[in-house]
Formats: sequence, C-alpha cells, structure tokens
Amino acid sequence: MDEEFSREKNKTVTFRIDKSVLDKIKSHATFERITLNALVNQLLAHAVDWDLVASKSGWVPVPKSLLMAWFDKLDDKTIQNIAEEKGKMVSRDMLYTMKGKYDVWEWISVLRGRAKAAGFSFTQLEDKNELKFIMRHDMGIKWSKHFKSFYESAFRELGCTVKFDLTENTIIYKLDRKYAHHDD
Repeated sequence: MDEEFSREKNKTVTFRIDKSVLDKIKSHATFERITLNALVNQLLAHAVDWDLVASKSGWVPVPKSLLMAWFDKLDDKTIQNIAEEKGKMVSRDMLYTMKGKYDVWEWISVLRGRAKAAGFSFTQLEDKNELKFIMRHDMGIKWSKHFKSFYESAFRELGCTVKFDLTENTIIYKLDRKYAHHDD
C-alpha cells in the first residue's frame, strides 16, 4: 500500500532546463547535501506556495537595511500599534489570496514561506502538546517586537492563543497542538 500511495503522490515528468541553471541547482544541492530531486521539489514547492502568489497578496521585496532604518526612526509604541492594527486585517487578506482559506495552519504556512523568502532561519519543533516555531531574523529588537505584535494580533483574529518569547534577533512562538489541524 505504501508503494501505491507513493505512486499516487509523485509523478515523473521531463523538463528541459538551461544548462547554467541546472549547474547552479546541482551545485546548491551538493552544498546542502541533498539530492537534486529533493532540491528541485523544494524549489518548485516554494515557487508554487510563495513566488506565484506573494506579490498578488501584497508582499513586496524591500532591502533589509532600508526596513531597519525606517524602524530605527519609530518608537516602540508606534511599532506596536501599527503591527496590531495590520495583524488584524492584513493576515486575513493574505491568507485568502495566497491559500484560499483562513485558518491557523495556513497562517503558519505563510509565516514559514515568508521567513524562507526573506532568508530567515525558521525552525518548527513539536512535542505531544505544543508546537514551537523559532524564527531568527537578525534585524534587531524593534523587529522582534513588531513580529510579536503582528503575529499575536493575527493569531488572536484566528481564535488562537499563542505564547511568545523574543530576543534581539529571534522570535519564538508556541501554540497548543489543537490549533494546528492540517491536511497533509
């Protein structure tokens, strides 16, 4: 049965890929110590889940140094107020545009995709009761506070209670497993 399921889940296709692109992909796969097949699947999944829908959902690429300079000019209360206000509205619009539904697991999926697109480290740890997500952004404490307020507001709108810890460059959020039902 596992073999039958595997055949249903995976399909074999053939593509012509520019040699220079293929060389870069092979080099990256070697560097990451993963198979070429695994890397191509990761790249295609990210393209489908993020690249094709992010800009249509309002995401724009902005240099990290520019964002950090803007935040340096803002006080903590202003950052918190904006993040809380936008967390209520923006997350709903993004989820419907990017995922077609509005739920906790899809929100986590968007946060994971955003972290990857931004080059942030994103780790998910699980135990029998709790899911823990760790995002290292290296943008300073004001950004940690922004992410906390924005994410907290979005999760609250989804009816999900989340616990947060943060450092200067990392935000950690934890939620009960009951909130994260997903279909894989």
